[in-house]
Amino acid sequence: MVDHIYCINLERSTKRRERAQAQFDNQGLDVEFFRATDGKVEAPENIFLTDAEWGCAMSHVRIWRDIVEKGYETTLIFEDDCKLKPNFIEKLHEILKELPDEWEFVNLGSNDSLSIDYGDHTDNLKVGQSITTHAYLINFKLARKLAMINPNYLKDAIDTFMYRYPSYNLHVKKPLVDQTFYYGSTIGLFRVHDYSFMFRKWWWLVFCLCIVLLFLLRRRT
Repeated sequence: MVDHIYCINLERSTKRRERAQAQFDNQGLDVEFFRATDGKVEAPENIFLTDAEWGCAMSHVRIWRDIVEKGYETTLIFEDDCKLKPNFIEKLHEILKELPDEWEFVNLGSNDSLSIDYGDHTDNLKVGQSITTHAYLINFKLARKLAMINPNYLKDAIDTFMYRYPSYNLHVKKPLVDQTFYYGSTIGLFRVHDYSFMFRKWWWLVFCLCIVLLFLLRRRT
């Protein structure tokens, strides 16, 4: 059971809100639109993140603080560039039934290129690490810990920080929600995803390329 659903949205991004609302209405979801922090105008000076990364992080932190204040045990969080799959509700119900007692975070929008799997948990879920925060479940226990974060001191974007955080993370085998990148960012520029994560995901490709380069160098000599 989900106690509450949020969707992060900048107040000036009315088109995004309309698109998201149409999807939620189609799925019969009662969603609270949560005012996003605008990194373009609200980011402080002397921070480690880009303005966009800081705005995104602060938006999620503020939601986690709201969860703690309201006492929601299980919360579903969307970003406004989400795109729900047609079978979203059906699959969400299946996932909720499959959650272990000790779960803390479930990425509903992960895909193979942005996840590291440590093994199957159920038919729908894997244990592991995943990047992206456009659709996820979080429980009160983890929200309470993450609510203490001060984005002013973060060294990584919030999705990178969360996959490194010591919590019980699960992610879907097949995404229930896509992210519509073609809408573009409304809060500023992001950096490229964490390189260490991508290296761990594609280490075999990097290894093969190194072997090829060594072979070519030896031929030249």
